[in-house]
Amino acid sequence: MGLVYDKRMTAGLRKFIDGLREGKFLSTKCKKCGKAFMPPRFGCPCGGTDLEWFDVKPEGELYSWSVVHMAPEAIARKTNVPYVVGVIRFDDGLMLVGHIDQAKLRSKPKVGMRVKVSPKELDNGDFIYTIQPA
Repeated sequence: MGLVYDKRMTAGLRKFIDGLREGKFLSTKCKKCGKAFMPPRFGCPCGGTDLEWFDVKPEGELYSWSVVHMAPEAIARKTNVPYVVGVIRFDDGLMLVGHIDQAKLRSKPKVGMRVKVSPKELDNGDFIYTIQPA
């Protein structure tokens, strides 16, 4: 099933970005089956469409990481290559991929190290998140 662009997704992405702007990290959970999603989803594989928002404690451990040397064109225009991406496993078990903020690291990333997700405002006013040491 492909990504469906609809009003729920647009409103949901806006809510997620607004949460970052306020220093919150939000995700969704299906009211029908209880499955939680990271990043937030707007429909559940069980068929549920009624999802509730909840705050995620933005800390966990680095599950995996990699250096990207050849980025897709759209990303390469906005990011210096090479860059480092990682997978964070939050303390509640949810997982998320994101850029590792290399400026905050004192050494090479290490699987198992404590990390957190932090909101970051870009020069154009957009908000993203990065992974950095906890």
